[in-house]
Amino acid sequence: MALAPARSVVRLRFAGDRGDYWRLVIRGNALQAITLGIYRFWLFTDMRRFLWASTEIDGETLEYTGTAVELLLGFLMAIGILIPVYALFFLASLEFGFVSRLSGIVAIVVLAGFGQYAAYRARRYRLTRTVFRGLRFHQTGSPVLYAVRAMLWWIPTLVTLGLAYPWMVANLERYKMRNTFYGNVSGTFAGAGWRLLVRGLLIWVLIVGPLAAGIAGAMSTIDWSAVGRALDLGSAEGALDALRSNERIGLGLARLITGFSGSLFFGIILYPAYQAITMRWWLGGLRLGTTLATSDLSMGDYYDAYLRYLLYVFLFSIAFSIVAGAVLGFGYMASRGQADFSRMPLPHDVFAAGSAIVAYVIYILGCSTIYQVVVKMRLWQVAVEAMLISNLGALDHVQASEATSSAVGEGLADALGVGV
Repeated sequence: MALAPARSVVRLRFAGDRGDYWRLVIRGNALQAITLGIYRFWLFTDMRRFLWASTEIDGETLEYTGTAVELLLGFLMAIGILIPVYALFFLASLEFGFVSRLSGIVAIVVLAGFGQYAAYRARRYRLTRTVFRGLRFHQTGSPVLYAVRAMLWWIPTLVTLGLAYPWMVANLERYKMRNTFYGNVSGTFAGAGWRLLVRGLLIWVLIVGPLAAGIAGAMSTIDWSAVGRALDLGSAEGALDALRSNERIGLGLARLITGFSGSLFFGIILYPAYQAITMRWWLGGLRLGTTLATSDLSMGDYYDAYLRYLLYVFLFSIAFSIVAGAVLGFGYMASRGQADFSRMPLPHDVFAAGSAIVAYVIYILGCSTIYQVVVKMRLWQVAVEAMLISNLGALDHVQASEATSSAVGEGLADALGVGV
């Protein structure tokens, strides 16, 4: 009997149950509150295990083998590295003349470089903890060279107001993918920067255009000689009065604010579209040997996720306000007969401050829970289900190779706020 031929194109499947993920995240965030945030490393590990195990490729799923203890130790080691760095910046910010004036700029550049370094190391950690068909992924390459490359790319990106961004992303992705391996098979990235530019050019025009027009309008309208005369007054109060009384300055500032507001509006509205365009472009450029990926990701799925998030947060805010108001009111009425707060202002202030902190933590964790399920999980799901893999059979004879990585990079990324 002849064997059925292997399918040339395989569509990925997301097999996870949303209800299970809701319960996992709700329980994890509740334990975060009880443990003052320490449980977050266990929560992150459980979330990754769920998402990896829910990603099905031709009947086989991914496996995440990282542990919460690794993340915790990596975070603690990262804090040990960053504390001396922050201490040096603090000392440099003291009155040491020219060094003090440059310390802020140097701190931003150094921490940005640290962030890129940490992101590369964190990616290496996650890859070495990702298993498919019993074989691990892994990543080589220098995180220092990657950080330098990323920082240098930001110069033309800022100079061109973001027009060079697609080439920056494509260049960095090529560096990451050519150092990415599944067993002994290396990866490549085929996405071209100009293709991403063409797909996102209208978004760039709508976001940068109003701001550029506002800046140009302000520059041409403001009476710069009046600004110079106001600054020569030597008094801050007198200078502000002079600036406020000049109509051309007010009109120029109004145009600048209008342009900034327009850019901010389009930025918020078009952010899901930008994410969808970039994700589809990125997925379509992934290669492992002769195995390649394509994607038919829909922009509507991204808008659906974010609109659902806004709706759920709105409903949660209403319910939270009602419950919090009822609990506080009941607590006040119950304690009214036990204590006279008018004679004890300190306990009253402590009670009010404590209640506000507890309410704030609960609300933030509630919004975070909604975001993790309604946005993060949903976007993972739609990206997986929109992905097609060609020539998957080429990975049938991959040989294993050793791959190890510590969680320090993951800890640095977490501490610097650049973790995924």
